[in-house]
Formats: sequence, structure tokens, C-alpha cells
Amino acid sequence: MQRSLTVQCVTLTAALFFTFSFFIGCSSGEKLPNQISGKWQRAEGEGNVEINLVAEPKILKFDGQSYTATIEKVDTGANSVHLKVETKPGQSEDWTIHQIWDDNGTSFSLVVYHNGTQEKLVNGKHS
Repeated sequence: MQRSLTVQCVTLTAALFFTFSFFIGCSSGEKLPNQISGKWQRAEGEGNVEINLVAEPKILKFDGQSYTATIEKVDTGANSVHLKVETKPGQSEDWTIHQIWDDNGTSFSLVVYHNGTQEKLVNGKHS
């Protein structure tokens, strides 16, 4: 009887732990597009980038040129958002935005991978 009760307690504790972990993991995935949305500047060279992955339509704006985007996947483990971006009417490319936190975890920069290139973005007027 005592062993059965112990097994039940361990099983219940494990179930609660995994349920709690699942909800935390899911909620952070929703926060990542919100965290990276805002106004950014290129780390090298001139130019501004605006990212809006919260409202519809989802838009990436590079130097005034707007691109419509669809979120394909949010990878919270890699701090990345994978997008399908319409670059020209009827044509789309796979883009990835990767969030990179500084050493003390108080701010972050972004790296945008697209069309075989990568661009580092730093906090401009991030909002």
C-alpha cells in the first residue's frame, strides 16, 4: 500500500512538472515574434529595418521596401523565427531571424539570414 502511494505521488509530480514545462515552452514561442518586432539599424552601413511580426499583415521593411511575411516556425531553443517572405509577386524566399542576447541577458541584436546572406541588426528605436 505504501509503495503504491509513493508511485502515485511520483507520477503525479512528474505529470505536473511536464505540463508546467510545456506551457512555459509554448508561451515563450509566442513572445519571440513580439520581442523582435520594432525598428532596427544595420550594424554595418546605413539603413533602417522595421519588423512587424505581431499585427496582420506581417511586414519586414528594409530601407523603405516592404515585404509581406508568414511565420513558418518559431524555434525557441535556437531563438529563431523562420519566415516565408514574398520578395516579388508570386515569388517567396525562406528567411530566418535569429535573436542573439548579450552576455548579461539585458539586450539583444538580430541576425537576418536571407538569399544566401546575413545581416546583423542592432537596436535602433526598438519598440
